[in-house]
Amino acid sequence: MHLPRVAMSLASLLGASKPALTPRQFEPDSSVYVDADTGLTFASYTSDRSIIFRVAIPDVIPADLIYDTVLQIVAPIDVGWAGFAWGGHMTYNPLGIAWANDKEVVLSPRIAYGYYSPPAYTDSHYTVLKKGTHINATHFQVTAKCTGCSSWGDESTGIGNIDPEYQTTLAYAYGNTKVDTPADVQSTFGIHDSLGHPIYDLAVAKNADFAKKVAALAAAGEAT
Repeated sequence: MHLPRVAMSLASLLGASKPALTPRQFEPDSSVYVDADTGLTFASYTSDRSIIFRVAIPDVIPADLIYDTVLQIVAPIDVGWAGFAWGGHMTYNPLGIAWANDKEVVLSPRIAYGYYSPPAYTDSHYTVLKKGTHINATHFQVTAKCTGCSSWGDESTGIGNIDPEYQTTLAYAYGNTKVDTPADVQSTFGIHDSLGHPIYDLAVAKNADFAKKVAALAAAGEAT
């Protein structure tokens, strides 16, 4: 499977060699999804726990691969937390961790360095879009623009990025146990019960007028 491009120092740290960049080499695990709430087109993957992880991106990608993305997570209400990793593994790249808090949904930017509760990550920022975020008796859903999720790291930790011209292995994890303090965006939580590394074809997730559409959704108000 193709991991996002990472520097050799990070790949070595994680025990993996740098993969060849071969476009469309495998059948993707994701499929195209058009969201009625937001009007955005996503690459969508559903886990064996029936947790859905969706990504939307702009149709024009800059050469430096620094661009905003949109993440949507839909999870059964009895899931304690659901996490998404932009780098295709659970360490040294931006994470988004979502959980239900009464009638609200919390989305927390994190970064993991090992098998313990990941701390806050200040180099990415999620703007939660109210129109695509809700909770009911059976599921919770969060939709958010992420700034700082398409490119990450530095020379000391390794530089990673997401290039949608290539198949991209992203990652997810979830825990069935609730987080320790649901009302706190920096709450600690236990180790995952399961994880996965699906292949995404982000070419199908490109959206014309992405910035304009997302700005309009953000202007409708941020969920709290």
